[in-house]
Amino acid sequence: MKDTYFKNSRFKIQDSKLRIQGSTPGNSIILNFEFSILNSRKAGAGFTLLEIMIALAVIGMTLVTVLHTVNYHTSISNENAAVTQMTQLAKEKLFELETNPASSSGSFEGADFTYENVITETEIPGIVEVKTTVKGQGKEVALRELVIRKAD
Repeated sequence: MKDTYFKNSRFKIQDSKLRIQGSTPGNSIILNFEFSILNSRKAGAGFTLLEIMIALAVIGMTLVTVLHTVNYHTSISNENAAVTQMTQLAKEKLFELETNPASSSGSFEGADFTYENVITETEIPGIVEVKTTVKGQGKEVALRELVIRKAD
């Protein structure tokens, strides 16, 4: 084994023994010192199969969780976008019904939504209830409003 000297120190490791240098050359104390290897793995040996399998399991579970979360939030986002579009289309139809209240039904151009307009007389003369229902993608949006009917 190679001798190891510590710079500016009184310590020296020689043949697995720690030598403490005294103030005089003949006054040295030798202590038996056993070096224990904290890690029995050889330098540069890599990882064990068990460590790799545990790391892959953790990465796999994390990846599945992240993909599920992204998929869930994407579907909710698409659902909210459809309901928002349906609400806007219902508001447009309701605005049209304010000026010309008449029952009708149909579909919107460029969208997979259908609408139904229903006009209902109220107990108060000259006031009608206007209801617009927009349906599509398994959802339904209904808006109601009271409108004063113009005298004919």
